Amino acid sequence: MLSNFERSLKLYLVLLNALIGGLCAVIGLKLSLSVWLVATLAIVIFTGFQWISNQVLHRLVGIFKRANIQLEAMQQADFTHQINPHFQAGHIARFERELVALSECMHQQKALYTSHMLIIYQLIDKLPSPIWVFDENETLNYANPAFSLIYQKPWQDERGRTAETLGLFAIDSQWRFSSDGLNAQWSLTSSEFYEQGKRYRLIIATDIRRALRHQELAAWQQLIRVISHEIHNTLTPVSSLAQTLQGKVNAARDVHALEVVEQRCAHLQQFVSRFSELSKPLELHCRMVELHDLLISVKALIGQMYDDQIIQLDCTVRDCRCDPQLFEQVLINLLKNAAEANLSHTPTGFTIGLSAHYQAGHVVISITDQGGGFANLDNVMTPFYSTKSTGQGIGLTLSRRIIEQHDGSMIVSNGLQGAEVKITLPS
Repeated sequence: MLSNFERSLKLYLVLLNALIGGLCAVIGLKLSLSVWLVATLAIVIFTGFQWISNQVLHRLVGIFKRANIQLEAMQQADFTHQINPHFQAGHIARFERELVALSECMHQQKALYTSHMLIIYQLIDKLPSPIWVFDENETLNYANPAFSLIYQKPWQDERGRTAETLGLFAIDSQWRFSSDGLNAQWSLTSSEFYEQGKRYRLIIATDIRRALRHQELAAWQQLIRVISHEIHNTLTPVSSLAQTLQGKVNAARDVHALEVVEQRCAHLQQFVSRFSELSKPLELHCRMVELHDLLISVKALIGQMYDDQIIQLDCTVRDCRCDPQLFEQVLINLLKNAAEANLSHTPTGFTIGLSAHYQAGHVVISITDQGGGFANLDNVMTPFYSTKSTGQGIGLTLSRRIIEQHDGSMIVSNGLQGAEVKITLPS
């Protein structure tokens, strides 16, 4: 039979009371009292002590019952229930005071923990990287607004879905996307934490394209510096020699040939100087800018340059933090590319879309055209590459670099009628 403190104590008290009653009966017999009187006295004494014992036992059990209720409330993180100490001194009083103090301490710790968790979730909401929080059943419990950067919808619409249905799976504790395209763009890291005794999994997606582009840009910058140095050292004496020889030859064919050499030397030197801009550091002077006013200004400028182009502006963003001069130059370059793409396409396009809106805690600016799209999306961001006869392949690369210096991103794609450039900036 299982050990039971109350039953054992009650049995001990019954035996003790019976012993006391028996001793009283023995004393009565020694005093030569009648048997009936002795028996009655023993029963009365036993009954009285038993009643007193039951009252003491009931009160003692009541103390533990109240303590048990308090502990159950603490276990459920309910600190609205507090026991009232019944004693002022002694071990029981100390036990009740310690229990109350423990409850108050846990209450304070819970309030502090709740405050910390609130701060953590607020921080998660502000982070630009997509973050998922899955519960013990691997179902989505929470996510930050950047969730929509991958799924193009608010995370609340997908709450309760499993990681697998969201395109996530783990191999040897390493989380990946089921889509190769997403794996090429995002790196996933995971960790676990506990909240109110429940286990949760936190998965963070990091955009690896920016890090790769930084390495790629550093390689291009080093290459440009080397090429620029070597080409300048080579072209300078060649150009000087061509100018000198022009005054010493008489044949028209020779003079023309030397002029061509000099012109090509000048063109190559200008070409190299232009690309050397890629290796120059950018110095940003960011401030809060009224985005609508900036877009209106850029729209007016492009409208003067291409009076046959219609720019459809749709801006729901109040302001954003940026370097107004550099950001304006990016917009001018992208709108100019859109206008030229429209004019060079058959049939000719006449409409350019320019929109700005909030998405996932970011400012998203989109520029679309009707020029048929990019001919080669894989190389469109590669320095030196251009499909234009007069292009130098630097505009989009510099534009993306400026945007990334603003902690943003720039993505190019092809739509139904033409190209689309999407700029994402922190709001």
